[in-house]
Amino acid sequence: MDRNPTRRQTIAGIGSAVAVDTAASASASASAQPTDAVVDADRDGEDDYPLCLYKPDDDGEWQPALPINVHARADGSKPAFEAVEDGFTGLGNLEWTPALPDATAKAWDPEAAELVPPDASYRRLRLGDEWDHVHVWRVDDDRAAIHAHLDVLDLTASHFHRGDHYGEAAADVVAHLTSEGWSERTPYDIDYGVEDARLERWGETGDAKLEY
Repeated sequence: MDRNPTRRQTIAGIGSAVAVDTAASASASASAQPTDAVVDADRDGEDDYPLCLYKPDDDGEWQPALPINVHARADGSKPAFEAVEDGFTGLGNLEWTPALPDATAKAWDPEAAELVPPDASYRRLRLGDEWDHVHVWRVDDDRAAIHAHLDVLDLTASHFHRGDHYGEAAADVVAHLTSEGWSERTPYDIDYGVEDARLERWGETGDAKLEY
C-alpha cells in the first residue's frame, strides 16, 4: 500500500496528542507482527484491497478481527484517498471528527509484508450510543480501503466500547459519501478469506463498492 504521508499525518490532530494508558500498553505488547495471524488472502496480496482489520489479542498477537467492508476507487480526477478524506472533513462535515484517540487497528500491506495503521480515522459524534467509526487506508492513487463499524457501549471492553453492526455502519458511510460525489456499484460482495465461524460472528458486513 502507498505509505506516503497524508494530511492527517502531516498536520497533528488533537487526538494524536492524547495518551491513553490502555492504548499505549496495547501498542507496546503488540509490537510484534506475526505473519501466521494474517489470513492467506491478505498475505498473498492477490486482492485489490486489504480484507481484514487486525487487532492484538490478550497475548499481543495480531488476529483478523473485523471486515474491511467498503472499497473505494477513483477515476483519476482525484486520488481516491484524498476524495474519501474530503468527504469526512471540512465545514460541511463537522459531525465527523479525527480528534478522538483511535483504537489499535491495522491492515496487512503485502508490499511491505507488515501490518500498518490506517491513514485516517473518523468518528461521527452524536448523542447516545453507536457512533459511526471509520478507518481508511490509502492503497494507491486509485484505491482506498475503508472499515466501518458502530461503537457499541461495552463496559467489559478495554476502551469501554466494541465495534459492531458493520452492515449498518457501511450503509451510513455509503449514504454519506454518495452525498459527497461518490456513486455506489451494486451488487457487491467481498470474500474475506476467513473461516465460516468468524463470518457468522460478524453477521451482516454491508459489503460496498464506491466509485468517484
